[in-house]
Parts: sequence; C-alpha cells; structure tokens
Amino acid sequence: MKKVLIIGNSGSGKSWLSGQLSQKLQLKEVNLDAIVWEPGGYNQKRTPEVIENELASLSSEHSWVVEGVFGALAEQLISSADTLLFLDLDWSVCESSLRARGSESSKQFNANQAENNFTELLIWAFEYSNRTSKSSRQFHNHLFSHFSGVKVRFTRRSEVNAFIAGTTTILSINGLG
Repeated sequence: MKKVLIIGNSGSGKSWLSGQLSQKLQLKEVNLDAIVWEPGGYNQKRTPEVIENELASLSSEHSWVVEGVFGALAEQLISSADTLLFLDLDWSVCESSLRARGSESSKQFNANQAENNFTELLIWAFEYSNRTSKSSRQFHNHLFSHFSGVKVRFTRRSEVNAFIAGTTTILSINGLG
C-alpha cells in the first residue's frame, strides 16, 4: 500500500482511517476537501485550474493516502492508486459521526456560516444513496467495481477497526511497525 485512495459518504470515517494509515504506513495524508476548498471554511471553492494542478502533482508523487467524497477527483487519481478502500456504511452511522463532530465552527473563519454549512452538509450526506452525481454511493460503487488493484469495501466500523489492527500486525511482522 503506497498509494491508498479512500472513498465514502461524509461521516463514514474516511479522515480517521486515512490518519491511521498515514501514521502506520508513514505516508503523506491528503484530504480532498483541502484541494477543493479555500482555507478557512467550505464557502469558496478553488479554481478548476488550481484543483487540476494539485491532482496532477499528487498523481506523480511516490506515495500517499488520499480521502474524500469527491468522486470526480477520486476518478482522476484512481489510475495512480494501488489500493482502494470504500467506506460503504449505513446513513445512521454516518449521521451519528457527523453530529458528534459538529460544525467545527471553531476551525472556520465565520462561525455562523459554519453552522449553516453543517446543516447543508447533513442534508447533502443524507442524500448520498439517492444522488446520481459523482459524489454519490452509486458512483463510488462504480469506481470500486471497476478498480483492478487491491480493494476493500467496509460496511461496518468493526471491519475498519479489524483492517487497521491487521495492518499494524503485518507491519510488526515485517519489522516496520
């Protein structure tokens, strides 16, 4: 696992998993939100040119763990990835995680806008299974089913935890952990 791509709904645990893998495998961690949005919140997207340049640069790097819900961006990176992890968890699990995380308004420039964005995020994430865009369960499933490298679909948190534990065990056996 040198180039790991993690996809799934908002609240599915992509950021947590990427953090765990990044630390254990000593790989650069990239959140697609950081490529799409200007710093300070989710109010202004970067230009398409900036996003394309970031993705091209990332594709040429030797190793990384990239996570995000943006299927169009994942689609551009998938040919560079050797591993695809799909967090295909029930909405109830994602909703619980999102509500526990909250709006993260303290991390954003405008706390009021952060609260509004959080409400919109909950609605948007709820629609994941019904959307037809590239940020949908349908498209993530398409990416997953057509990926020819190592791939794992997780439908429960316990599977993700077991995967992380197994990764740690493999690294220890190989003298890397």
